[in-house]
Amino acid sequence: MFNSDICAATSFSQRITWNRRNLVILSGLSYNLLMEKVSFKRTRTKRELTQAMAVRRAVFIVEQKIDEAEEYDGLDDTSLHFIALSNGKVVGTARVRFPLPEYAKIERMAVLKEFRRCGVGKGILACVEKELKGRWVSVAVLHAQITAAQFYESQGYRPIGAHFYEAGIEHCKMEKKIGKA
Repeated sequence: MFNSDICAATSFSQRITWNRRNLVILSGLSYNLLMEKVSFKRTRTKRELTQAMAVRRAVFIVEQKIDEAEEYDGLDDTSLHFIALSNGKVVGTARVRFPLPEYAKIERMAVLKEFRRCGVGKGILACVEKELKGRWVSVAVLHAQITAAQFYESQGYRPIGAHFYEAGIEHCKMEKKIGKA
């Protein structure tokens, strides 16, 4: 059954199979991830947002040693948040801000270590991009850590300008045309 809260990367009648690590992609963006179902959606409850923040804490503060004050920058209350759920647990997240109505900035994308390289990041981006298309956003930008830039390029983002540092980590600005300009 199709759940409207779960983002769909393909039309309901399409079925796409991707055989990397036994990963199957079906309409509705439900993944069979090593025998675990992973779904992608926008946060709807305070509990989901709290779990998303816990993923960010694990990835950025604990794993990457980013200062807590820098990670929690006061912009979360005015942002959209997206999550990847596996067995009811948030395993990945991203937030989106809108500096201009037709311009979106994807930020704070994080996936728990044990769920990386399994399609979770790809699913989060697809969910975010579906939301952006529905809002008539023409361009999405993000600041990619250099170690993740190749992943974003594989999803259609292109680097713009020189590398720079944020939170002591080398980044590059990337953008993708989402809708009609």
